[in-house]
Amino acid sequence: NADGQRWRVSLPVNGLKAGQKVIGYAEVWGRNADGTTQPVAWIGGMTQTEREGKRGILVAPVALDSRWLALQTAYSSYELRNVRLQEPDYFVTLAEADNIALPALPQTTASRTVVRQITEEMRTGPQPESAINAPGGKLMLIHGYCSGSNPWPSAQFSNNVVFNDLNQNRTHDQFANLIKNFGASLPSFGAVAHSQGGAASLHLYTYYWSGLDNATGARLIQSVGTPYQGTALAGNLALLGQIFGAGCGSNTNLSYSGAAAWLAGIPSWARAKVYFSTTSFTDVWWRYDYCSLATDLFLSDPEDGVTEQAYGQLPGGNNRGHKTGWCHTSGMRDPAQTSDSVRNSDINANAAR
Repeated sequence: NADGQRWRVSLPVNGLKAGQKVIGYAEVWGRNADGTTQPVAWIGGMTQTEREGKRGILVAPVALDSRWLALQTAYSSYELRNVRLQEPDYFVTLAEADNIALPALPQTTASRTVVRQITEEMRTGPQPESAINAPGGKLMLIHGYCSGSNPWPSAQFSNNVVFNDLNQNRTHDQFANLIKNFGASLPSFGAVAHSQGGAASLHLYTYYWSGLDNATGARLIQSVGTPYQGTALAGNLALLGQIFGAGCGSNTNLSYSGAAAWLAGIPSWARAKVYFSTTSFTDVWWRYDYCSLATDLFLSDPEDGVTEQAYGQLPGGNNRGHKTGWCHTSGMRDPAQTSDSVRNSDINANAAR
């Protein structure tokens, strides 16, 4: 840009189409004053391929904040390592390179200034000016995968709006963009999310600007029953049909392997904004206990009928604890986890808006 603080880095791509949305990842390395090679920064994010220059070379542009160079006192021989482009729905690798040499970067005031701390702008880039310090805000109640209705009792939450995309099967990226579009008319919003809605909210915060970035309050994203590390049910159409109703189909993002691929791109600064809870059925010694008889044999205890406690954890997030006596959805043996008025009161009181 004009002040030399941020540089455009154009990643060359082959075999893709112009205007194709991709997620870019790369490590930036350089040499310090004594010639030692050292890591400088990680760059990447959601971007779109475009034609560049007179020759119309197809590239995927990402940005490098020059303050990272100043922070690491790297002065020369910059290169990108472990460069990778993925498509945003299933995180399939579209292009990759072990290393790409960068041209000599001009020394600017920003790259020579002493940096004493890492700022949010260094991590995420400058926020669109039109959205900064917008007044007001809402608490968005977000359902999960293939939900027939929004399960959150809205009367238990103040100053809220209810997101609905009912009976649908979406990728995390598709889901995130629907939340973004629904909240576009709001100056800001915090998220209270059930099941896949928690992952979609985190995906939105990681890869796009939205009203989440303007919200103020203790907890930006709060979720219950989100299978951040996947669920055994994701690819079992028979079980999904019994729990959620027929017609939605399998969801790769919610499988163990799909969730791992997605989580690999979610940075620590985004995970730290999530406050998550898990639940499981009441377990007593004199009877066989479960949330859903249909899914119990496919899940490891403790579980809520869909999400296992072990796979409902978000490494780097804020674990708000595990409660027994609550199941994933209504119609299971114990009450639906979203109907817990005690937890909902705590969520409402601490939610960002």
